[in-house]
Amino acid sequence: MTVQYQIEFFESDVFVVEKSDAFHLTICSRVNPLGFGNQLAIYTTKGQAIDAAEKFCKMYALAKQYGYHLKDSYLMKEGCEALFVPALLENEPNEATLQAKLEALANERREAFG
Repeated sequence: MTVQYQIEFFESDVFVVEKSDAFHLTICSRVNPLGFGNQLAIYTTKGQAIDAAEKFCKMYALAKQYGYHLKDSYLMKEGCEALFVPALLENEPNEATLQAKLEALANERREAFG
C-alpha cells in the first residue's frame, strides 16, 4: 500500500492509495487517525483517483455549507436524503450541479416543515 496523493482537508487528510492494482480514495481524520481511514471509492487509474479526490474536497466543502457531514460513504443531514459519495463523484459533473441539487433538497425540506 503506497500513498500516491494527499490533500489536507478540514481536520482530515484525503488520500489516494495504491493497493492491489487499484487506487483507493480514502479520508482519514487527523484527530483520530486509523490507518488510511474510510474508503470512499476505488479507481483503475491514478489520474481518475486524483481527479476524484480533488472533486470530493470541493463537493464536501459545498455540502458542509448546507449542513451535511460525512458518515461512512454518505453525506448525511438530519431529515434529508443521504447522498452516496461514489455516485456523486461519478454522476455530478461539477459543483454547480451539486449546489443546485442541495438547494432543491433544502427547498423541499423548507416546504415540508414550513
